Amino acid sequence: MNASTYHFNAQAAFQHIESHLRKWATEAGAEQFVVGISGGKDSAVVAALLARIFSPEHVLGVLLPNGRQSDIHDAREVVELLGIRRLEININPCFTALLNELSPRCAISEACRINLPARLRMATLFAVAQCESDAFVINTSNLSEDIVGYATQFGDNAGCYAPIQSLTVTEVRALGDWLGLPTHLVHKTPTDGLQLCSDEERLGFSYAELDRLIWCNAGSAAFRKKVQHLYRTNKFKQDIVQMPHPLFPFPNFVASPQN
Repeated sequence: MNASTYHFNAQAAFQHIESHLRKWATEAGAEQFVVGISGGKDSAVVAALLARIFSPEHVLGVLLPNGRQSDIHDAREVVELLGIRRLEININPCFTALLNELSPRCAISEACRINLPARLRMATLFAVAQCESDAFVINTSNLSEDIVGYATQFGDNAGCYAPIQSLTVTEVRALGDWLGLPTHLVHKTPTDGLQLCSDEERLGFSYAELDRLIWCNAGSAAFRKKVQHLYRTNKFKQDIVQMPHPLFPFPNFVASPQN
């Protein structure tokens, strides 16, 4: 597939996701859904999908700041716009207490500081779900992030179902536009909220470049080699954390990482 022939149909993608999600929910007995709302595009799109497919009263959006969150207003806007229920829990006391318990016993690495909040958030989401008549936690990971390993294992890559796991960042944005979400939420600069730099600054390339490589095989040989290396070294995260999600055709370079 090349750039001239590739076309993403947001309406068709929505219909595909809706069909698969309804089937899974029926089989799992899922009627209530919990999703972490960060203020970014992924959680906004997932919450919008759930609200449209199952109606807003079946969706609980949980805001999980770690102390002060500079874009918390975006997260609050999402739940207000969609009309879903809202719960706000600050994980900072738990995060700080755990670091204080760890520090006398082991050297706390930067990786620990970065990934621990994501794991605490996921534990909190599952705790909330079990308090909500056994609701189901819905994952918000996308294909672009999963391919390069930009996810915390048993943190943001965990959950009961992953509706956008087969969509790239570019496609998630297109779906968000189709769903009628505000542009400033769907197209805001991607950041994990855990570091000062953006996702793309940390990765060293843009999601637009990555997405063109994923679906159109467009990019230099050096760039392809770099992405394939990231995929191979991080694939274990997805192998261990398996979730049902609507299957879109995966690109050949992922299936044949040695090419």
